[in-house]
Amino acid sequence: MGNGTASATVGVSPLPVDWRKGVLCFVLAGLAVYAYWGQPVEHDLTCWQWLIVHWNRISNYSHGPLIPLIASALLWWNLSEHGHGDEDWGPYWRALGGAGAVLMIWIVGGSINKDWEDRAYYWSLMLLPLTIAWQVWALRGHLVGQDEPSTTAGPAVVAVAMAIYYMGVKAVQPRVVVISGIVLLYGLALSFRGRDVFRRVFFPITFLFLMVPLNFLDNMVGFPLRMFVARISTMTLNGMGIQAVQRGSGIISPVFSFDIADPCSGIRSLMALTTVTAAYAYVTQRAHWKRWILFLCAMPLAVLGNLSRVISIALVAQVYGQEMATKVYHEWSGYILFPVALAAMVLIGLLLNFPYRRLFQNWLTPPPPPTDNGLDGDGFPPAA
Repeated sequence: MGNGTASATVGVSPLPVDWRKGVLCFVLAGLAVYAYWGQPVEHDLTCWQWLIVHWNRISNYSHGPLIPLIASALLWWNLSEHGHGDEDWGPYWRALGGAGAVLMIWIVGGSINKDWEDRAYYWSLMLLPLTIAWQVWALRGHLVGQDEPSTTAGPAVVAVAMAIYYMGVKAVQPRVVVISGIVLLYGLALSFRGRDVFRRVFFPITFLFLMVPLNFLDNMVGFPLRMFVARISTMTLNGMGIQAVQRGSGIISPVFSFDIADPCSGIRSLMALTTVTAAYAYVTQRAHWKRWILFLCAMPLAVLGNLSRVISIALVAQVYGQEMATKVYHEWSGYILFPVALAAMVLIGLLLNFPYRRLFQNWLTPPPPPTDNGLDGDGFPPAA
């Protein structure tokens, strides 16, 4: 140096993460939490509180809290299918165990004191989204693909989700608000990840639509199902030699008389079977047409299971009396017949995957002609 002094340059290492993206994620997370857990959408209920109330008291969605957990499991399964088999899934299993511990608040609280059941149910489900976020965070290292995030489609989908949210809040339609949250997940996946990752998370996000209560379909679907079950049950009982007549949704005979109420219409079984069938079809079937066939079998399976339940109640009443059938057997018959519907679902899945083409080829292909290798029928050279 000309002046005899030395100068040193100090290099500042870049931040390990893009701070702008971190700030954007923090702001978006805060807005989402306020929109769906802070903003009232009906009376004084937020979006998530409205779901909890409907799952517990109003709708036929007692299985509703399990749907986000099943969606998380489907996301893990999808990522593990595209992995190399040597990933460490320990953080995810710990997060899933945290969800199970949260749900135990409801189970243990209700079993200790019936007065605590509703309160324990409420607080366990209020904590459940934290465990779902924990599970997704545990899978973040596997949600990395080769494609670049979308700079047009992602923000466009986010804008559509916000428009749906605005209309839902202004029109006081909580279901629309819930749907906007699911659409928002599509947009965030496209905005922060590429299309290859979006394809892997598409079905787990779509699966969340099954948690939206559709109890307004009770009049459109539930009542026709009640009448159908009553009509077919009466015809079946008469075919078995048991005199019975139908009066509206009721079945009357000289020995018993009962009405097929709304819970017995099959709508609850339909909602639960639809959830189970959708997950089972996605995991066990590779072709999309097979998945759709198995998914569409949920309705006939629910109707068949509920029809069998009503007929069995009538048979028990015919043999042991109406009190035994309607007060004892009725309470436990659902636990007996629902596994029958699940077994039929598994059977249909196995039949869809059965190698029919290979079986037909083995039947139609003629056996190969015998080869003349100089040996007799027992495999020894012929005698001289």
